[in-house]
Amino acid sequence: MKYTKIDVSNSPEILKRKLGGELLVPVTVASTAFSGHMCKAGTPLTSQGAKAVTSSGSNNAEGILLYDVTDDNPNGSLVKAFASVNKTVAQSHSGVSYDTALMNALAKIEFEA
Repeated sequence: MKYTKIDVSNSPEILKRKLGGELLVPVTVASTAFSGHMCKAGTPLTSQGAKAVTSSGSNNAEGILLYDVTDDNPNGSLVKAFASVNKTVAQSHSGVSYDTALMNALAKIEFEA
């Protein structure tokens, strides 16, 4: 009998609870958003797939990346509205600190600890 061992990594669940009405939109993650070969779930992105940035007290985020995305297949889903995001898990996995400007930019998303 032969077998092949394959390691599978799973994205963490960044949604606190599934409400059933989450607004998810497809996004092609920009090459600048990748750290190494991966853009991690919980990363705030613009509608063009670039990492969101805060400047002068405002943030240009359009949504939060729902699953890990690799650079060989840069297609992902953005959570844009009507969702409950587990802030602690999303921050720790993505390495992005969710500041007040980000949460104000994504006012239609509920952030829970």
